[in-house]
Amino acid sequence: MSKQRFITTALVVGAVALAATAFAASTRAHASSDATSVKPTSAALSAARDRVEQWLGSVGFAGFRVSEVMAFSTNDYVAINNKNGKPAFELLMAPNRSWLMEEPPSMMWNTRYGMLGNTSATLQPIPGLSMMWGGGMMGSPSNWYSRGTGKVTSLNRAVEVADTWLAKARPGEKAETDGRAFPGYYTLDTTRKGKTAGMLSVNASTGAVWYHGWHGTFSSERMFES
Repeated sequence: MSKQRFITTALVVGAVALAATAFAASTRAHASSDATSVKPTSAALSAARDRVEQWLGSVGFAGFRVSEVMAFSTNDYVAINNKNGKPAFELLMAPNRSWLMEEPPSMMWNTRYGMLGNTSATLQPIPGLSMMWGGGMMGSPSNWYSRGTGKVTSLNRAVEVADTWLAKARPGEKAETDGRAFPGYYTLDTTRKGKTAGMLSVNASTGAVWYHGWHGTFSSERMFES
């Protein structure tokens, strides 16, 4: 990747991430002021799955299913599989269900569903909610994003690339090996001292790494059959 292209990409990445800073801050403020806020239960995560799948069916993604919901302090991460059970794209949803958006790496790097624009879907919010586009909080490109050194053609290689980056940028954090291969990129959970810490994505074409710095602190998760 040329220096000019890297700078342009970094600026775009930063713009996407900073666009939702206000949304994330608002969500955190709401959560901290809610005395009833607790760690999401398995039933709550299942309810989040049901609402997302209702939305998927209403916008032309009939047959697509939620494969996982991960609750963080700032937002809920939702992984979507296609009709064949293969990873398709990623979404974010506010803990209070007040907004839904495509996950930034999916938005920018997904070669089939980026911005959900290569489908016939008419984007509408989950009933009663508003659709938000953006990314959340992000530091400088050196902290959260790095250009790659070439193509990444397997999940195993994505793990190697991720661990190399994490060793320098976030010492003590490691990539899990059971990530997902989305169209055009890979997403991997990360761990610290054996516990889930965060998440990052690796671009399949360039090997660029994008850390999901907008999630906040991990809380709970649930996998679903799809």
